[in-house]
Amino acid sequence: MPTSPLILDDAESAARSGMLSRVASLIYWTARQLERAENTVRLVDVNAQLVLDLEARRDADDPRAWEPLVFVTGDDEGFHKIHGDNISEETVVRYLLFDRENPSSYVSCIAAARENARCIQDQIASEMWETLNTFYHELSTHSFRTYQKQGSSDYLAQLKLRIQQLYGVAESMLPRDEGWWFYLLGRYLERADNVSRIIDIKYFMILPDLHEVGSALDIVQWASVLRSCSGFEAFRRSKRGQLNLERAVDYLLYDRAFPRSILASIISAENCLNKIAAAHGDAEQNPVLAKINQTRVHLENSDVTSVISNGLHEYLDAFQIRLGEIHAAVQDNFFDYDV
Repeated sequence: MPTSPLILDDAESAARSGMLSRVASLIYWTARQLERAENTVRLVDVNAQLVLDLEARRDADDPRAWEPLVFVTGDDEGFHKIHGDNISEETVVRYLLFDRENPSSYVSCIAAARENARCIQDQIASEMWETLNTFYHELSTHSFRTYQKQGSSDYLAQLKLRIQQLYGVAESMLPRDEGWWFYLLGRYLERADNVSRIIDIKYFMILPDLHEVGSALDIVQWASVLRSCSGFEAFRRSKRGQLNLERAVDYLLYDRAFPRSILASIISAENCLNKIAAAHGDAEQNPVLAKINQTRVHLENSDVTSVISNGLHEYLDAFQIRLGEIHAAVQDNFFDYDV
């Protein structure tokens, strides 16, 4: 016997729309928190390597060696509130990896991603929830002492690997519906933002002397930046030439084939928004799509030589503001629901 079609009245339709917006928001934020956690580790890793490149190990406790991380993450006010002017490897690493009072610390990001996933357990695969939940409880036993005991390089590699494991589970288990596109959108927007901050760390990193720009030490530091983005080998294969500031920045900003470059991340995010806007039936007029389209065109029309001569830090700063506007537009257009 045929059943009559389900017809929702306005109130039911609004409630359903709100529920779907809430699920999309939680999936989007889960991806952002996981990517942010991974990139926080990458920031600490690149700084630890840069400090080691400063020849003397005693430089690890030089405030100038760890202060850039505090500024680049934009959390300097929160850091000073807890640690005052005590800037060292221990205080910065504790703040960025283990401090629950810092909402962007690694452990806070994993806790937030777990809480989001807990709220939508019925919308995601049980394997994804179980993997995230297990890692959260394991991480709760870690501290700066764990970081010291294992060694920064091995410990940070382990943290990155656990995030990659979560990505693999999501890749295998999440259905390719609208939730999947919101998941990827959150991931790519967060990645673009964090790669811009990793490049900025090198800008703030103080060389022993300005004449060291272009020196062997400068080149070693850019190699560390590329490695922190898992891009050193890929850069060597595609560029086949001397590694210097201009070529490294050009690769991380504009290379279309490297998946962690800023342009590649924005193109991927734009593709996700195209899918989402098409599903909403407003691809022609969607304001978020228009904003990210403008950002992609801006990147494509930028020239690395001009960017460096006019101020790399200012360029990255302006880009981060653009990303903030895109994120705000995503919130306003897709996640505006009553709670």
